[in-house]
Amino acid sequence: MFKTYFFLEGAPGSDPFHATADQAQALFRQVLPQAIGYTQTRTLADQVDPQATPPFIGVAELWFAEQAAALDSTTQAAALGDLLSASTRVGPIVTGMARTVMRLPQHHQGGFIKGVFPFRRQDHLSVEDFQRYWWLNHGPIAALTEQAVYYLQCHPLAETYARGRPPYDGITELHWPNVAAARTAMSSRQMVEDQSSDAQRFAEPGSVLLFLAEEEVAVAA
Repeated sequence: MFKTYFFLEGAPGSDPFHATADQAQALFRQVLPQAIGYTQTRTLADQVDPQATPPFIGVAELWFAEQAAALDSTTQAAALGDLLSASTRVGPIVTGMARTVMRLPQHHQGGFIKGVFPFRRQDHLSVEDFQRYWWLNHGPIAALTEQAVYYLQCHPLAETYARGRPPYDGITELHWPNVAAARTAMSSRQMVEDQSSDAQRFAEPGSVLLFLAEEEVAVAA
């Protein structure tokens, strides 16, 4: 399945959306009929580092069955204006193949928070080599993240690179039961040593962003 992330900017702590999931569902069907799923993700006030300002106030996430529909991000961004609050700005946009590495059965119960990690690859790596290593080598390591119930990688499509390098070469989603579990995982040996040391093989130093968020599924893909 294909997924487009619209990273949202605005005043820290503000709600990027003007509607609840139920309200957004009907509007979504009117303005984005080509999409098969829509999730409103709001950045939490409670972050891993309480002193850090999250890079974004939320994310509008669209799911597509067809690649061509997913790549039409200009039309999508215009349509999203009906779902966003008046003060919200659409920032970086990334379209890619959403690849689930790990999902535990309890994830389907919902109510989890997620860490969103957009990052760039090291310049010496081709897109193909980077994506292969991230998927086949790093994926199994990150799938062991403590207390995580879901791990997704989003690989930007080759067609997006034909238009110019996307703002991020990869987006990781890790879902946990709560913020405490996320904090525990982020400070664990597995993440600090195993994952971080392996990430040095493919991620551009200093490029990895992180923010914790809560997703509200308006239309399930």
